Amino acid sequence: MNNKLLFNGKYIIFGTFLTTLALFSLWSNTSSWWQILVSLFYFGFFGIYLGGWFLNKERKIWQLVFGVISLFGLLIIVLSGIYWFYRIDKEIIAFVLVLLPILISLQKNKELELFDDVTKIDLEAYSYIKSHLGTKILGLIVFGGQALLFYTLFTKRFTDTLISPWTIIGPKFFLVFFITSILLLWVVQKSKHTLSNLLLIVIHTSLILNVALIIFKIGFGFDPFIHQATEKWISENGFILPKQPYYIGQYMLIVALNFITKISITSLDKSLVPVLSGIITPLVAYFGLSKINLRHKLIPALALVPLLPMSFFIMTTPNNLALLLSLVIVFWIWYEIKNNNNKTNLFGLILVFTTICIHPLVGLPLFFIYTGSILYKKTKFKIFFYSLYTTILTLILPLTFYLNAKRLGQDTNFGNPLRGLDGFWSLFARPHYYWIDKGDWFWRSLYYYRDAIVPLFIIVAMLGIFFATRKYKIKQTYFFVTTIVGLFISAFILSASLNFTDVIFYEQGSYAGRMLTMILIILLPFFIISLRELFIFVKKQPTKQFGLAIIFSALLLVSWYFTYPTRDQVSYHTGHSVRSADITTVHFIDNLNKGKKDYIVLTNQLVSAAALREFSFVNYLKTPAGEQYFYSVPTGGPLYQYFRKMVYQEPKRQWMEQAMNFAGVKKAYFVHTNYWAPAGEIRDAAKLESDNWWELENGRVWVYEYLLNAK
Repeated sequence: MNNKLLFNGKYIIFGTFLTTLALFSLWSNTSSWWQILVSLFYFGFFGIYLGGWFLNKERKIWQLVFGVISLFGLLIIVLSGIYWFYRIDKEIIAFVLVLLPILISLQKNKELELFDDVTKIDLEAYSYIKSHLGTKILGLIVFGGQALLFYTLFTKRFTDTLISPWTIIGPKFFLVFFITSILLLWVVQKSKHTLSNLLLIVIHTSLILNVALIIFKIGFGFDPFIHQATEKWISENGFILPKQPYYIGQYMLIVALNFITKISITSLDKSLVPVLSGIITPLVAYFGLSKINLRHKLIPALALVPLLPMSFFIMTTPNNLALLLSLVIVFWIWYEIKNNNNKTNLFGLILVFTTICIHPLVGLPLFFIYTGSILYKKTKFKIFFYSLYTTILTLILPLTFYLNAKRLGQDTNFGNPLRGLDGFWSLFARPHYYWIDKGDWFWRSLYYYRDAIVPLFIIVAMLGIFFATRKYKIKQTYFFVTTIVGLFISAFILSASLNFTDVIFYEQGSYAGRMLTMILIILLPFFIISLRELFIFVKKQPTKQFGLAIIFSALLLVSWYFTYPTRDQVSYHTGHSVRSADITTVHFIDNLNKGKKDYIVLTNQLVSAAALREFSFVNYLKTPAGEQYFYSVPTGGPLYQYFRKMVYQEPKRQWMEQAMNFAGVKKAYFVHTNYWAPAGEIRDAAKLESDNWWELENGRVWVYEYLLNAK
């Protein structure tokens, strides 16, 4: 008798029904809630079957979580491969929606009952919950506090000039968070109901990581607007040229979900990493560590993961999405310490190749880390393995960067690292916009603690390494330590030795910084283990338990504050967000020209981001320096250099005419905003030599028009 899923009647009937609905949703031209519902059932149904194959001995909730992750991974890998050689459109997505259930149907059938362990009632656990009703009431109060905080954030959604989300949040908000965190830490120390505790931590982590997503209504940062514009272009045209071997995975996921769910690309892209991070981080951390007999008092430690400000998870970029998958893989390696087999290895490889599709410069070292974790268990020559593994991990990224630069025709060279130490030390320097001396004692104390957060995190993680090796005899700890050494040396080479002559100086260290972030992710399980030991130590001491709740809640509040850009007595951060006024401006200029885009606009990156958001890559101009976007974009491009002359030297007609001659157009606009100092001086000086000018949005924006040969 054939025992493959292909011959399982329930799978075929429900699978065919859901696939058919998904195809209807794909080809539908209207947007409705049922398309989102169909997508949830499609990925949930096939995900739990796929997860049941990878994790046939685990509970259904874990089969669902990791099955859906792997299903999305397969979707990304297949679509990325097709896109690289062809394109993406509805026909291709329909093909993949049918292909994935067929591939899953080839697995062995275990007569999976989807709800067989969900409906079971543990009477002993029920009586325990009933006897600790007070704790459960506190849990409801925690949930109420979290709901109130979320509600407050939604009432503060903002579309005007905003540097830090905290500038529009009052002290009562932080007080509620502090009290809610105290109650949360008390509840998770006293309650043994795993599901409700994990749910509260997921909500709390999501609250911490989704502030920017909620408050910045139009969008947060600059890079996401470029990626969203690319995704829109691919959605409308099937591909974008030139095809580059990076970021494809994120683009394929967003475009496919847009076609299937009809949720806008902007909404999908903005929410992808913040929402998934809040959900996935606590769940995979619990799963990975609880399966190697570290479950006791693990949950309170998980609530404190955000003590490390995870700024890399607050907005969606391919790099951040790749880092999120790196976190999943790191905890998966921990799971495989005692649960390693060919199926689990296949899951890990799916995630690794998914990461490579999203961001190869994160995925490549991750590939060697994961395959190294598999080989580590099998090799008998540990010293030889450590030497070879560390060497490969150290050199893979510098060599990849070097070869990629040569492929692109960029000048790149290796220098003496001892002469480039300034570049390495700059990775650990305070931001230039921090002025510690200008703050009072309270603010200075906060920022001194901010400087100490990562060193303290590393010290606590090192204690976790000690516990892992001495108390729990986890031999794989040495593998992780070796990995950290390799990544650290790689970051040193990237920052101190490898020089990218075509890259803006302040971006030189960004590549090395990403390796340091990966090190923090690898250290995260040890950080959790160390905190877990502390909660075990005080488990029968209520006074100390409550004291820890107060202390850690205060530290959690401070870390939350520094997870996002700050603007206060010490921080003079000048980064703004895209405003509704910026969107009004780009449409105002477009309407002036009746939709004909035969002009250039010199402006700052946020107005340019608004143009990318509204028009995507609709217009590129042929110039002596190659094709240039018709809005100045701060990637070192010539048009942005002309904008810098207008605001940093003098807003002279001469610069505008030079820009028009460079771009081959006869009309140009200079857009000046009220937050760019000295706003008044630039505004008045630009009026003198422009042909026309307009004031928009009650003085938030000024638009100046220049016509070539008009004067």
